[in-house]
Parts: sequence; structure tokens; C-alpha cells
Amino acid sequence: MRNALFAVIFTAIVVGGFLLTGVQAEAPIEAESQIVTIVYKVSDLPVFTGSKQYSPKMLMSLIQLSVSPRDWEREGGRSMMAPYPQNVSLIISTTQENHRKIAALLESFRD
Repeated sequence: MRNALFAVIFTAIVVGGFLLTGVQAEAPIEAESQIVTIVYKVSDLPVFTGSKQYSPKMLMSLIQLSVSPRDWEREGGRSMMAPYPQNVSLIISTTQENHRKIAALLESFRD
């Protein structure tokens, strides 16, 4: 059995004091290609400058070059990544398959 998700769009607007609503379902989305967001703690990785400032640019570039390079937004793909300095993390939105690759890559730095 294949897992599939449907994108559902709910719209509500007020016109002349009346609430108008509508629902639209789009084609099924394969579960494996669905974009999922995960926060990765990277405080134990080399993401700091000599002056102890959080600077994950090199790690972010390495991830984008190593894990499905065409999938990233800068290459026209749907995957996105952003630093989150408040808890020394990376917020990454990509497919489950890419998350598995990212987790393995980060774990390889920890070994």
C-alpha cells in the first residue's frame, strides 16, 4: 500500500458581511516527496568563528553540496535551510530521504 497525502486548501473571505468559504483538494502527494521541517542542533559541530560567533555558512554549504544538490531552493528545488542562532541549530525543510542523508552526514562529523 502506498502512502499518499492530499493538499487541501481552505479559503474564507468576508464579502458584504457574509462569510464565503471554499475547499479545494489537489492531486495526491507521495509521502516520500512531502517536505518536512526538522531542527538540527549543531552546537557540537564546527560552526563557530574564532571569536565564538555562530557561523554555520560552511556547514550549510557542505550539506547543500552533499545532499541532493538540485533539491535546494538556490538550485530551483523545494528544500530550504536557515540558521537558528538562538539555540545553535539549523532549520531544514526537505524530503524524508534527504533528512536521512543529512542526519547521516551530521553523525559522521560526530564520530
